Amino acid sequence: MNPGAAYVNDLNLFTLDKNFWQASLLKQIEGLTMEQALYKPDPGRHGIWQIVRHIAYWKHWSLTYLNEDKKLNAKEDNWAPMPDVQTEETWQQEIENLRKLNYDCISAAEKLGDNIMNNDEEKIVFFRQLLYHDCYHTGQIGYLRALQGINSVE
Repeated sequence: MNPGAAYVNDLNLFTLDKNFWQASLLKQIEGLTMEQALYKPDPGRHGIWQIVRHIAYWKHWSLTYLNEDKKLNAKEDNWAPMPDVQTEETWQQEIENLRKLNYDCISAAEKLGDNIMNNDEEKIVFFRQLLYHDCYHTGQIGYLRALQGINSVE
């Protein structure tokens, strides 16, 4: 398997499918209720819903940088406030937004091919390393599930 295809394979395994380490990002949030997504172990900590918004933000940020060569203002928009209306419907919309952005990332990685691994241009390196960011926060989501007594994803 060439480097670009290997990266796309890992991106699929860690965000959509099954990998050796933990349930994928989208499998971790699949089936969670709004109440479970809003749970915080402490008022000063982030809940699953906030983490999902954070992951989606950085996917959007990196795609914008990659495709338009434009850096968005992360200081203002990273960890943006939760929506005023928090319902089961708005939670599902957040999941759908993340799913769409994830597919957009997979598509962008496929287009980059081996260039995703063989290029040191900042916007490509940033995009490539987004997978590690996703994995880190996927682990947090798994832990927040466990704190609530929610079964692990098989």
